[in-house]
Amino acid sequence: MTYVVLEGPDGCGKSSQAVALAAWLRDQGRGVVHVREPGSTPVGEALRQLLLATSTGELRPITEALLFSAARAELVANVIAPAVQRGDVVVAERCYLSTVVYQSLAVAGGLDVEQILDVTRAAHGAHLPDVIFVLDVDAEVARGRRRTRSADRIEARGDGYHDRVRAGFVRACELEVRARRIDATRSFDDVQADLRAQVAGWTA
Repeated sequence: MTYVVLEGPDGCGKSSQAVALAAWLRDQGRGVVHVREPGSTPVGEALRQLLLATSTGELRPITEALLFSAARAELVANVIAPAVQRGDVVVAERCYLSTVVYQSLAVAGGLDVEQILDVTRAAHGAHLPDVIFVLDVDAEVARGRRRTRSADRIEARGDGYHDRVRAGFVRACELEVRARRIDATRSFDDVQADLRAQVAGWTA
């Protein structure tokens, strides 16, 4: 398996864990490509600025889902697919599961999950993640972590929304066969050790 995703609510620690996991894989002699969604392509980074800037204001769930999916399509075609074909390990921060949660499960009157999956299947083509690690943290813990940084447009939506996001990821783990829930309330080192142990056998 060569396409590994770290997912979870804002404040779960996925970015720091992804950096550490990618570094460890390189130490094992693997070629590694570390990417983030949205981003990691010129189009993706431009859409990231638009989607996360507070000046953008509120967008309809369908608009957000399509913009995130557009960034994802460019990332998969131009970065992830070539890396997988070379035999590199892709470590990605976020994937379509975020769209399922943020634009459907966490939103009253949000999009139908199957609608999102139809769009993301088109964006991914044959290159779906091998495994999605969902770093699960208590909503209060995540809130404390988010307070240490400036909130982007989505992070600024309020506690109620982020409580629904956390619940949405728990639900998504039940719906998505690729998802594996990881207890991220533990220390950074314990979570990283868990990730390494699970990845080691798949990328051997």
